[in-house]
Amino acid sequence: CLSVCLSICLCQSQSSVRVLKHSARVEPEPQAPDPDPRAVFGIPLSKLREAGKLQHGVPVVLKNMVEFLEKNGLQQSGVFRVCGSAPRCKLLRLSLDCGEPLDLVRGDVPTVAALLKLFLRELPCGLIPNTHSKCMQQALTDHKGRAELFEALKETLNRLPDDNYNILSYLLHFLSRVAAHSQWNHMTSENLATVFGPCIFR
Repeated sequence: CLSVCLSICLCQSQSSVRVLKHSARVEPEPQAPDPDPRAVFGIPLSKLREAGKLQHGVPVVLKNMVEFLEKNGLQQSGVFRVCGSAPRCKLLRLSLDCGEPLDLVRGDVPTVAALLKLFLRELPCGLIPNTHSKCMQQALTDHKGRAELFEALKETLNRLPDDNYNILSYLLHFLSRVAAHSQWNHMTSENLATVFGPCIFR
């Protein structure tokens, strides 16, 4: 049912305008042993922000992957369903965690798509934390009309920590552009929701 929520949000984002959210509210994140200061995977968003690794509210590593996929992957069939090379994925991840520039080629599209999903899955609290996921599930149960449901979902998403909100907004707008090319890539809003639901929700 959370995939339904994401699908609704994706459909709405195709006609909405992205606005970065700024406020003083920050949700605490789990404490972990100090990682390599260069690492970007599995790092709390607050740490990435403190390290200057956010650009306009979005992790630079995520932005680079999205820009590569927009340039090379929008018309690739099953862009987020085709499995990338596991050894290549591991190598690229190590390079990113060491702060090294990537030498990507067009054939890396499935691998970069897999890396993007991995980055989201490894966020310590998830892009949409468990408390917000439960509220969205409850909205699906309580609200019957589509407009009423969307308002309830929007209210829940507006309560996200600022970093999470800004990244989710950026991601949904990218995925809406992927869905706009579904004639070629076969990634409709529903298919994208199925693929990204487990990566986004906790």
